[in-house]
Amino acid sequence: MRFFHSWHNVPAEFQNAVVAIGNFDGFHTGHKAVVETAVRIAKTEGRPVVLMTFEPHPGAFFRPCERTFRVTPVRSKVRLICRLPIDGFFVLAFNRAFADMSAEDFVEQVLVKGLRAARLVVGEDYTFGKNRRGDVAFLRKHYPALPATAVKKNRDQNGEIISTSRIRSFLRDGEVERAAGLMEHPFEIEGYVIHGAELGRTIGFPTINIKPNDSILPRIGVYAATVVIDGAEMKAVANIGTRPTVHGAGVLLEAHILDYDGDLYGKRLRVRLKTFLRPEKKFQSLNDLKSQIQKDADTVRRILK
Repeated sequence: MRFFHSWHNVPAEFQNAVVAIGNFDGFHTGHKAVVETAVRIAKTEGRPVVLMTFEPHPGAFFRPCERTFRVTPVRSKVRLICRLPIDGFFVLAFNRAFADMSAEDFVEQVLVKGLRAARLVVGEDYTFGKNRRGDVAFLRKHYPALPATAVKKNRDQNGEIISTSRIRSFLRDGEVERAAGLMEHPFEIEGYVIHGAELGRTIGFPTINIKPNDSILPRIGVYAATVVIDGAEMKAVANIGTRPTVHGAGVLLEAHILDYDGDLYGKRLRVRLKTFLRPEKKFQSLNDLKSQIQKDADTVRRILK
């Protein structure tokens, strides 16, 4: 798969493609349905298939002070999409100029002149252009030479629509298993391991410390988790919060990795949240904190097989 950050000078082998477009945040089963539809059409028509998404997430662009939108940072999104049989991946900069682009210019300049797209595949509620003026009906009315396939929303076993907004709600409530069920992959926080106060080491529970990335913050508290180290998942107790027992400042992710004693400073790691265990609390002493972490570790060993 080849990556592009511009719609200009697209190589011939990626032109006349079936183009799947979306934010793909969370990359849930509904998003997969869009991509799978594009792949199926491309195979039938003998065309390449490419994906187009935008960075930053448009919601984050318009509301930069809110940490409420991003479920899947771009690194994670790329990692998930790379598993699929697509030929090209366009990650276009969503800036002021792009936000002000009319629906007509997006179609004519980006899709027709730039990519020379043969067909589009989008979700049925897809909108584009300034003030979201463009949608599937707009495409079919004004650009019939550029066929657009609208993929209906996926529903779960209870008939509820699968959406990124539901995933966000689950994460804010600490319901990480339900969020993972809609995405078909665990929610994870990725970042570089930084130095902390190393108080955990003094009580026998050393931790890795990661500043949460630009993704949505899940519910503050303690989770059963795994940490991906060199491709292997290691069980861990993860705390997301302000560490009130030791008068911490700012939100930090701390994870005690079970049965591991390596040096991970400076490494970029992924922490996958599997189950919410309990709210964060302030303990009267470090001994009380130590006892609770031991209980949490025992719980993690029991529930993560």
